[in-house]
Amino acid sequence: MENVKLPATEEGYTLIIEGAMPYNTTDGTITLDMMSNQEGFEFTEIIGCEPIEYTDSYVPSKYGIIFKEKIFTSLTEQTLASINVRLMQNNVPMSTTGLLKYFRLQILDNNKIVFDKKGWNQINVSNFNFRMNQGLTDVPAEEGGEVKHNYVIQAIFDLNMWPEAKTVND
Repeated sequence: MENVKLPATEEGYTLIIEGAMPYNTTDGTITLDMMSNQEGFEFTEIIGCEPIEYTDSYVPSKYGIIFKEKIFTSLTEQTLASINVRLMQNNVPMSTTGLLKYFRLQILDNNKIVFDKKGWNQINVSNFNFRMNQGLTDVPAEEGGEVKHNYVIQAIFDLNMWPEAKTVND
């Protein structure tokens, strides 16, 4: 990135710099040179964690749902997450077998879509911020106020593009 100019806001901005290194990369050093006209400019390192892999079998339903799962996050802290959904057949990624399946990944909060992305065989969300529930109630204190978050992640597809899913499942 060069010469990025962002309009001033009271909230500020979050700049996320991420990279995907091969697993066999040795330890090293990374240097970021940042210039700012603000004296209070500082970095906050976000420590990554080991990935959690969830694998499950699915049968595409006649309702266009591949999977739908509730997400449990910290009550007291915001949770940053990277999500990668990859469709596989017989434990082989569909992209390597030549099959192309179009689907979309959605994150819902209290049954409202807050994130929606489409892709073929695989969808990667590099960063999503799940908000915390601490101090929030089930009903808004004021009109348009924030309420407790109930996150659900789902993958859905268009029945016209998956003709094998148009019949009733066993």
